[in-house]
Amino acid sequence: MARRPLWLWPNLLSLDAPIVALVWFWMYKQVWLVKYHQPTLPWFLALAVWCIYVGDRLMDERLAGRDGGRPTARHGFHRQHRGSLKLALAMGIFGALFLLAIQSRGLHIHGLPILLPVLAYFVVSFSDGGRNVSFFKNILAGVAFAYGVAVGVHFRRERPFWDLALSPEVVVFAGLCIINMIAIDHWESSSRGKNEKEEPGEQEREHREVYRALLLGLLLVLIVASYLLAVRAEDYTLQTHKAFYLSIIVGAGGLGFLVLLRDLFSSDLLRVLADVAMVLPLPFFYFYLVDYEIIEFGHFSWNLTAPGQLDGG
Repeated sequence: MARRPLWLWPNLLSLDAPIVALVWFWMYKQVWLVKYHQPTLPWFLALAVWCIYVGDRLMDERLAGRDGGRPTARHGFHRQHRGSLKLALAMGIFGALFLLAIQSRGLHIHGLPILLPVLAYFVVSFSDGGRNVSFFKNILAGVAFAYGVAVGVHFRRERPFWDLALSPEVVVFAGLCIINMIAIDHWESSSRGKNEKEEPGEQEREHREVYRALLLGLLLVLIVASYLLAVRAEDYTLQTHKAFYLSIIVGAGGLGFLVLLRDLFSSDLLRVLADVAMVLPLPFFYFYLVDYEIIEFGHFSWNLTAPGQLDGG
């Protein structure tokens, strides 16, 4: 078996999604001026996301095994270490439940609706063969991820759940997540069962062009919407909202780069770079806030004394 490159290991170990979740969790804290939460909340978020992704990948590996063909590196890894990953998943679920139990009861109630898209996703995944792109499944996954990341921060704003459901910050992030997942699903499904070193046939090239146009169109809509929201956010007391919307544009631009140049990369490398595109907004967001003196350089939280009075949302 060929030695796996170091850059692939975060994806193989399902560490990519928790990292992305924590990045955007921190960004939501800055946008919504939430400084205090239970110290175990980020740990619970990361562990819960990890468990969901490992469970999904174990199920995905089993479904992919029915179809035959050349598995992706992720499928091969989960097939090879299925027993160890099942044990790790059981321990992870136990740890996540423990961390959930020590969160506030109000957060339990506030976050309960997030279970609906998560459960619906697993139902759809189990009934789906997993060979072709499932738009409905990716929409469910993107919505569950975006709202799951934001709900713990939003709870500290002491606003109703409907405020979270209609929050522009969460809606555009959900859009970015959905497009990211559709792109990854397309890249992996189009390479499954094929030798990537061979030139794609005419039908495959046409298929890729259709998805390239679709993904670029969706990204363009997201970029325009985020730009308009950023322009509107200039009237807010602080520039955190504007920085957030511009960060969405940065992430969308990174995905657009991958969509345009997908033929230069393998499906495994595309999968990793898609995650890089999701964390690419972090340095832009951070230095934007530093430039506006909302965060001091070297610090990782805003330094305002009356956050409740300056919430621009």
